[in-house]
Amino acid sequence: MILDRYIGRSIIVTSVLSLFALVAVFSFFTLVDQLDRTGQGNYGVSEAIQYVLLTVPRLSYELFPIATVIGSMAALGMLANTSELAVIRTSGVSQAQLAYSLIKTGLAFVIISILIGEVIAPVTEQAAQQKRSIALTKEISMKTKNGFWSRDGDNYINIRKILPGDRVEEIYIYEFDKEHQLRSMIYAKHAEYDQDKWILHNILKTEITEQQVTNNHYDTAEWEALLNPDVIDMVTIKPRYLSILGLISYIDYLKANNQSSKQYVQAFWSKLANPFTIMAMILLSICVVRCEGRPMGLGQRVFIGALIGITFHLINQVSGHLGIVYGVPAFISVCAPTIMILSYVYYRLSRSY
Repeated sequence: MILDRYIGRSIIVTSVLSLFALVAVFSFFTLVDQLDRTGQGNYGVSEAIQYVLLTVPRLSYELFPIATVIGSMAALGMLANTSELAVIRTSGVSQAQLAYSLIKTGLAFVIISILIGEVIAPVTEQAAQQKRSIALTKEISMKTKNGFWSRDGDNYINIRKILPGDRVEEIYIYEFDKEHQLRSMIYAKHAEYDQDKWILHNILKTEITEQQVTNNHYDTAEWEALLNPDVIDMVTIKPRYLSILGLISYIDYLKANNQSSKQYVQAFWSKLANPFTIMAMILLSICVVRCEGRPMGLGQRVFIGALIGITFHLINQVSGHLGIVYGVPAFISVCAPTIMILSYVYYRLSRSY
């Protein structure tokens, strides 16, 4: 339909411009923050710029709902200022039909958002965190499919699983002498960080000499390593940065190990709610523009759209955190703001008949 393409093209252009502007602003502040860390280890200006560029996909995904409400407000506002919106309405196009046109455009945004959030952002975010951690500290060597690898003097450490609460599992410690010969290997089933040191549990130590190889078992032992939870956290991908499949896998893993998975369940529902949030933001623009009784400048409309988007984002974040604190089911705490917006839009559209 010609009308759908016309409105859709206007919203897409203004939304893309809004997203570009938002990403540029937030990336600038991120770069300023990262520049404060330059000089630590091998972390320089080029590493800071590279880190910011790699976080752009994740930032775009998070700012998508705000960009869509700004773009929709601006596009419909320009149509209203030029009386095109009035002509469309008087030609027999109802509010519901106009909303349907916006939903078609919203579907394109949803597909792009899913592509960024599920395919691109998890990969680039992991690369960003890993590269920054390697440059900032000499302790972290790399992160592979076999876990984290770290160097502590002449020792090399491999941690296969990292759990919330400063707890790790399946730790391998390889000790070398000054001639770079392997002298012992320690395996611990799990460990937790307590009072500035690691406590290893269920330990098997293999000592290697020129004459023999001996194995010794220990229940617990202290491990005073330079590696601390803050360093590990630098390369740990936060729940909201994982893909849906990654979240499902990790939630199952945490439940199987009797660990709390609240933050990951919340992130999972946030991922599922994001397409509906984008739709809600686009449809909300119909109600806001329709309620205005006088012409309004483009700058004012952009400001109102930004205010609505940022306010909704803050309310969404607060609702999610309150859900974790007070034990509210993640579906309710995460989806409540979006459901409220969609309910309001439905109420306003139903009154237009």
